[in-house]
Amino acid sequence: MNMTQSIDNKNTWLSGFKTARCLRVVNETWDVKTFWFALENNDALSFKPGQFLSFTFNIDGKTINRCYSISSSPTQPYQFGITIKRVPGGLVSNWTHDHLNIESKVTVAPPTGHFNCIDITAKKYLFLSGGSGITPSMSMIRWMQDSGQTPDVHFIHSARSPKDIIFKDELLQIDAKWPNFQLSTLCEEKCPENGWSGYRGRLTANQVQHICPDYKERTIMCCGPEPYMKAVRQILESIDFPMENYVEESFGAPAPSTSELSQSPDESSDKRVNIDVQLNFTTTNKQAAGESKTSVLDTAQANGIWIQAGCRTGICGSCKVIKTSGSITMDEQPIGLSKEEITEGYILACCSYPQSDLSIKA
Repeated sequence: MNMTQSIDNKNTWLSGFKTARCLRVVNETWDVKTFWFALENNDALSFKPGQFLSFTFNIDGKTINRCYSISSSPTQPYQFGITIKRVPGGLVSNWTHDHLNIESKVTVAPPTGHFNCIDITAKKYLFLSGGSGITPSMSMIRWMQDSGQTPDVHFIHSARSPKDIIFKDELLQIDAKWPNFQLSTLCEEKCPENGWSGYRGRLTANQVQHICPDYKERTIMCCGPEPYMKAVRQILESIDFPMENYVEESFGAPAPSTSELSQSPDESSDKRVNIDVQLNFTTTNKQAAGESKTSVLDTAQANGIWIQAGCRTGICGSCKVIKTSGSITMDEQPIGLSKEEITEGYILACCSYPQSDLSIKA
């Protein structure tokens, strides 16, 4: 008998790093692997389904940071999985596939991210994913099933070919057992070893309307490479979807905002008058000289002051710190920071530029 499992979604690990040991490696497709880990000292990992972790890898003597969504369910707190697709020319993805084995150890920062089904609740969801963007959706689907929280979910996943569908067999089993779950998969092409009788081609407006006629009644959560994300946004806008009910998590850099696209050269940050400033880091009781053209993160790290960092593009939220005094300019509401956190005084050090002397809790 399966018992409904509950989880504590409050993350008590908020800063610093921990060591994780690889437990096993699972081949999901010909170029995708899931790496299962356990934290040191058998610590539990508390996270919200859909969140991600920032990993630090030592590759050829260099320290490399990457963010990966957790693909497992938080109902398994003593082991967690990340699912990585090998990318041609990809430094970290190729290294993990070739060198990350059982008993390998990596450094991990606390889970974070607003793309999750705890903070974003709905009676009816439409999950859209492309390629390896399936991973946070899989974490949410697994948690919903494990915990007995089974809302109405329609999941449309896009893959290159049948052999590229990640978690295919598990999704089919979930689709068979979960009355309010509907799976629809699109493949751009078939392959010699696998025929395909499902939807073909790339996602279009007509397909969204045909596959999920009640799409306007749903909260849409979307994840995938940036070209996929851009196409989805254009599709939904063209069919009058209420975009206030649309949430996304991109695996690449965020798309430029309208204001950035319309900015003239004279308005760009490169043309701003540079000023010298003093940064006070109140937690470590350290000071550093900075300037308005250099981010808070770069100034801190250049002066030996540790601030956790991951993507450096405003997506992951790893470098979130509290500003207690002073003024900054920051990229137009980065993905990794909510409006509520901005109101509370949080900034993202990677994309915050001081405009006066600052005091930072770090």
